[in-house]
Amino acid sequence: MPQYLQRLLLVIFFMQGLHAQVGIGTANISPGAILQLESTNATFVMPRMTDNQMTAIASPPAGSMIFNTSENLPYFRGAAGWSGFDINSNPSIILSRSNGTFATSPTASYSMSLNAANIISNSSAYFSVPAFGTVKVSRSGVYLLSISFATSNMPAGNRNYYLAAYKNGVLIGYLSRSRLVNPSTDYWGTTGTLMHPAQAGDEFSFKYFISHNAILSTAFQTICITKLN
Repeated sequence: MPQYLQRLLLVIFFMQGLHAQVGIGTANISPGAILQLESTNATFVMPRMTDNQMTAIASPPAGSMIFNTSENLPYFRGAAGWSGFDINSNPSIILSRSNGTFATSPTASYSMSLNAANIISNSSAYFSVPAFGTVKVSRSGVYLLSISFATSNMPAGNRNYYLAAYKNGVLIGYLSRSRLVNPSTDYWGTTGTLMHPAQAGDEFSFKYFISHNAILSTAFQTICITKLN
């Protein structure tokens, strides 16, 4: 057979392959399907990888799908980035502790005494904890920030206090800010929420201020951040 004819047949075979339909487990392929899987006793398994491996994929096209083993969720790649198929809840992180002590000052504020060791639950594809009182977000969106702070031995007296939120080191607002009045040493606490947008890679940090000059006992400290959209 002449060489040019062999090449022509190869091109025709290749072009036919481009338009072929594939059926696995069925011979009755839907006219609109390029790939159709049918089974009553087996599953379709997507590529499985960690969150770090997923985000390291170079320029994944929109429509890509993987199973994220860090989150135990399937993920879909859209125009805005990777999104998890978790229809039951919003991604969130909770850090909390109910022991230890914390410092106070009449002039200085302090980072909340919570780090990665204090994580109670975490959607790790969305959040990480690089430092005390700091949470880094890996997805752009609007976030609900919630903070709780309490001591079991606030001394008697009147003093100012606040819980402050920062994004990338810049103050974005106060979750709680007022003046407490304690007639005697007693349990005292405050809480607050704030909603704020963030870009992937932004860091939220949280500080407290209590106008006093003593070491107090922690009743609890809690940071909760939820991605709303």
